[in-house]
Amino acid sequence: MRELNPQKIFVQYRDIMKPYEPIIDRKYTITHSDITAELFVFVAQNYAEDQITRMRDEVRVAWEQNRKGLALIGSVVVDGNGVIGDAYIRNNIFYKEMPTALQALHQADRFLFAKNLNLDNTPVFIHFISSNSIYDKTYDFGIIGTYK
Repeated sequence: MRELNPQKIFVQYRDIMKPYEPIIDRKYTITHSDITAELFVFVAQNYAEDQITRMRDEVRVAWEQNRKGLALIGSVVVDGNGVIGDAYIRNNIFYKEMPTALQALHQADRFLFAKNLNLDNTPVFIHFISSNSIYDKTYDFGIIGTYK
């Protein structure tokens, strides 16, 4: 996993979200700039639809309560519905770059994680959405604390 430059990660809290709370109903939209290599993390009650481009290269992640406790559940769009790009290439890029996106999430919301140390043990599951069953899978990316 490559080391991120914290000065290239920008966070914006929207709606009722604050750096420390709430946890439930907290949704992340992670985008980036290919030109500047900056990462943008939007923290809100809803996904930042205004930041979604035709490239559909965003990562969406939310805190969800399940029978085992909290989990970070997310998704990326590999293909379909007007998405630009080859599914094989997009799938590989998303998989390879997911640790970077998760590092950006952890860094951007570092105040929440510092206040609630147990959150680092939260499992992360990302659904790669595709019309092709080869790529339509949910991956277990371990615990979020791995991505400090």
